[in-house]
Amino acid sequence: LSVAVGNFEKVPAGTIPVNALRDWPVPLTGYARAGKGEELDAILSITPAIVEFFEEALEQPYPYEKLDIIAAPQWPSGATELAAAITYRESRILANETSGALFLRSMKGVHAHELSHMWFGDLVTPPWWDDLWLKEGIASWAEPAVLSVLEPDGGYDIQAVADAVAAMRLDSLSSARAVAQPITENADIRNAYDAITYNKGQAVLGMVDAWFGPDQFRPALGKYIAEYADGAADSEEFFRAIGRTTGNPDIGQSLKTFVTQNGVPLLETDLQCTSIGAKVVLEQSRYRPLGSDADPNRHWIVPVCVSWREGDASGRSCTLLKARRQVMPLEGATCPDAYHPNANGTGYYRFNLAGDGWDKLIAVLPGLSAAEALTAIDSAEADFDAGEMDAATLRRVLAAGAQHDDAAVAAAVLGIYADLMEQLDDAAGLRADAEAASARLRAQMMDQGGDPELEASLAEFDATILKQEAARTDLSAKMDTWLTDPEADGNLSSDLYASGLLVLLDQGGQAAYDRVLTAYDEIDNPAFGQSVARALGSVTDPDQAARTRGLIASAALGPRETYTMALLQMKTPETREAMWAYLEENFPAFLKAIPAQWKRRTPRLASYFCDTEGLDALNALFAEYGDLAEGHARELSLAREQIHLCMARKAATEADLEAAFAAP
Repeated sequence: LSVAVGNFEKVPAGTIPVNALRDWPVPLTGYARAGKGEELDAILSITPAIVEFFEEALEQPYPYEKLDIIAAPQWPSGATELAAAITYRESRILANETSGALFLRSMKGVHAHELSHMWFGDLVTPPWWDDLWLKEGIASWAEPAVLSVLEPDGGYDIQAVADAVAAMRLDSLSSARAVAQPITENADIRNAYDAITYNKGQAVLGMVDAWFGPDQFRPALGKYIAEYADGAADSEEFFRAIGRTTGNPDIGQSLKTFVTQNGVPLLETDLQCTSIGAKVVLEQSRYRPLGSDADPNRHWIVPVCVSWREGDASGRSCTLLKARRQVMPLEGATCPDAYHPNANGTGYYRFNLAGDGWDKLIAVLPGLSAAEALTAIDSAEADFDAGEMDAATLRRVLAAGAQHDDAAVAAAVLGIYADLMEQLDDAAGLRADAEAASARLRAQMMDQGGDPELEASLAEFDATILKQEAARTDLSAKMDTWLTDPEADGNLSSDLYASGLLVLLDQGGQAAYDRVLTAYDEIDNPAFGQSVARALGSVTDPDQAARTRGLIASAALGPRETYTMALLQMKTPETREAMWAYLEENFPAFLKAIPAQWKRRTPRLASYFCDTEGLDALNALFAEYGDLAEGHARELSLAREQIHLCMARKAATEADLEAAFAAP
């Protein structure tokens, strides 16, 4: 039983009509605090189509008699799948005329996620935390599965690839969790709510769905739901049910190899051309960055598809890689001009290319699908981090990626440039590349009539990374106008609140800081409130940073915002030392000021260190205060490893990077 109590405004939204699978209409109602009801219109309007998609795909009716959507001002989680009464933190779902494209996509994604929980999590429930992925991984996979059908041009498929790339970064650590990690103590439960459970779970399910086919996998999910409805099922029961229903045990067995062990597969690939056609030799091991102590001898059952181009012809070949080494013929190919070992970007693995494979792939990278371009860029960066690619080749990969037309690919390249610019302060070639990429993307956007997501990414990059004066002046002026009249027509997109505030703070000194705090108190806009915390956490001016530490000490903006500001101050090189000194002196008080379930996360505050002094400081802090942060052991292991890997990468690659990016 769940009950929402408060000064809520009720927003009736009709009913989800009867269909072939369900003989009762489902009343749909929204609840928001008084005065915010109309900001539920966007989420309520998309709800019937999402529910009906799940019903049809699973061949199972929505299981409850009504559906309420509740926006709670201070909900501790982003969203919770309370049966028939899904409850969200209001900042995740309330939308108005200034809500940006990135926000709206996120809102739709989290809503699809929570609606899928009505089947996966509520109707069929994992019996223990080991199997949390059976609801969270499946719900994460469901987001692009439904939204890419309802909004084919919405970018949800490519966002799923970006999420998989993010998961692989964490999964590359030897101390990373497995998706189905055994949970043996209460303190470890919250650690299961991480990018491994959500993003890796989504990625491996998406890989299986794409390789075996939605016509096999999705009906099998529905039959699994029917078999265990109003009950519980663990991972082994899920694997058996999927294999039994499809008549293909390889589906369940492939999934099992990915969810029961940590790590990212690395496929070493070698194109060989013979008189009877082309073939690719595949060899699998565990991906290991420089400095890693992970065991490379790891085995998966990997669904692999390779795409190729040869003159005007193209094609793809697929195999299930069960052995450590396997040969795959490329049907229809004689000797391809280029090949990509992760066709459509649906595979959860990284790859490298023997011989001149990278040179050939770089030549065609701007014309690849967005998903293939993203996975190529990720694998190139991973090869560099493993010591298998030189910086000059990485530079060519990034330059080719910057020629791609897709906004998600552009955002990935700009993000890598931003990271490199933090490492290489005076690299003229790097700045020239970044400026050229930004200029080309802006011209492309103008030619194509605008892209709200790309526009937001470029405005932030130009103003806060490149620090171009014209971009900063424009963004600061828009932020000033918005603060003066948040209700004005044609106002600033919510996607730019944080970067706009940061530029305003950079330019305006303490007076701007006062103005932002006053606006935080006066403007009733949840998205703006979160952006204030991000902006104040990102300031670099010493006097402003001291005020931010004061806000952290008082927890004046709230517990979540307190943690966010501390994390961003640690991420920012100019403020890291002072922020860490504050934490060393005030750690018990800081732990009391942040959400209780986030205490376990606090070791990651130190993950931005890249030297032995930082590692020693982390160890000393948790040797003294670790007992106050229940469940921190896993995050401490991750942070230690990240620092070790950063030191190894810096020692091995810094000179190469400086040389490669020195000249324009």
